[in-house]
Amino acid sequence: MSIKISAELSHICPLEDVKEHAESLEQLGYYRIWVPDTVASPWEAWLAASLIVHHTNRVHIGVGVMNPHTRHPFVTAQMAATLQHLSGGRLALSIGKGIGRFLEKAGINQHESAVEEFITVLRQLIAGERTSLDGNAFHLDGLRIRVRPPSEPVPIYMAAIGMDSWRSALQVADGVETMWHDQCAETRRLAIPENSFPSAVLLPFSISRKNFFPRQVGSVAELQDRVSLLDESGFDEAVVAYGDMADLETAAKIIRNH
Repeated sequence: MSIKISAELSHICPLEDVKEHAESLEQLGYYRIWVPDTVASPWEAWLAASLIVHHTNRVHIGVGVMNPHTRHPFVTAQMAATLQHLSGGRLALSIGKGIGRFLEKAGINQHESAVEEFITVLRQLIAGERTSLDGNAFHLDGLRIRVRPPSEPVPIYMAAIGMDSWRSALQVADGVETMWHDQCAETRRLAIPENSFPSAVLLPFSISRKNFFPRQVGSVAELQDRVSLLDESGFDEAVVAYGDMADLETAAKIIRNH
């Protein structure tokens, strides 16, 4: 099995426990810790990611899924370049449309092209380029970050479910992050016939909390079956979304069976 096993930091993990979770995830052998950018968590995503960087040495770190409406690309580029330096090149980002209902309640106008525009200018900004764009969602006039551009590029994933968003990701992103669903392997096969595009799948898993996630997996055997299917289908990374420490320790059995 060649697929990497990562984890999404539990969105209910208390701020004071982030250090313990990060150290445990690294010790258990997870490839990457994705920090969800969600208003439902008791911490801010970039702060939590910084804590993880400070308290780990090897594990990779992802931030996302971020949305382009509450994170401006210039500010995001400054933060990403800074954290890429501090982490020694361990950072990745994931960008998606965001939760429509929350954005509506926040009074934010959404643009169909926002994700694509965001990823395009974000990559240029992180690289230290003076960037301009007169788009539908963003208007930048010769902006350049003050942080020294990192020598290691920051991979930018795009959140995608349906075929249209997969095809869009192929045009502008460095990879795809998707949620588990029954057709995800078939969608990947149709979108990427050559099998050469980085792709990660979020797998909700909890043995200690029933109905904690929609469509969650409740046993190691079922989780192993799904990871094996994803591996056979060409996915590069399985991301275990867990509820608490007991879940991440149990899911780590898959890593030991690699």
